[in-house]
Amino acid sequence: MKNYFIIHGSFGNSQEHYIPWLKRSLEEKGYEVYAPDFPIGKDNQNYDNWKKLLNQYKDKINKDTVFIGRSIAPIFIIKYILENNLKINSLYSISGFNNYKNISDADYNYVNKTFFLKNFKDFEKLCDNRVCFISKNDPYIPYNILDEFTKDINAKVYLKENAGHFNSESGYSTFEELLSIL
Repeated sequence: MKNYFIIHGSFGNSQEHYIPWLKRSLEEKGYEVYAPDFPIGKDNQNYDNWKKLLNQYKDKINKDTVFIGRSIAPIFIIKYILENNLKINSLYSISGFNNYKNISDADYNYVNKTFFLKNFKDFEKLCDNRVCFISKNDPYIPYNILDEFTKDINAKVYLKENAGHFNSESGYSTFEELLSIL
């Protein structure tokens, strides 16, 4: 049976945006759902600290696992899966990106850089289903960077004209379209 991991973005937590709603909705369907709070803050948020936390769940990650990640989370998930050579069912990337270092807030650039990868072509072998939701008006990550990421992981793309960064500020306290394809 599928299980789900919902991973928040930089400086985020499991109680923001659509995460609590999505977790509850999946649990109501009988699924096991994990939405951990990863370390945040300029001195705490980095790949090694996030990896330490996800290692606590490593025995739950298998070929039936579905990851849902927003913003920096998809590249974190990919790096973790590659590093541990884990086979998973799916990755649903929401505003996912790699190697973008020009966010207007320097703290985001500082913490995000530890997650980036140079090569992740082998990810396709470890994850059968790759889906990306991207928006043309994301205020943090330019469309071309988001689009490049979708191509890098050879994902099915759901392009939204006005979804911003798929957060509460953009109207995403629920995410019906995502739930409908999970």
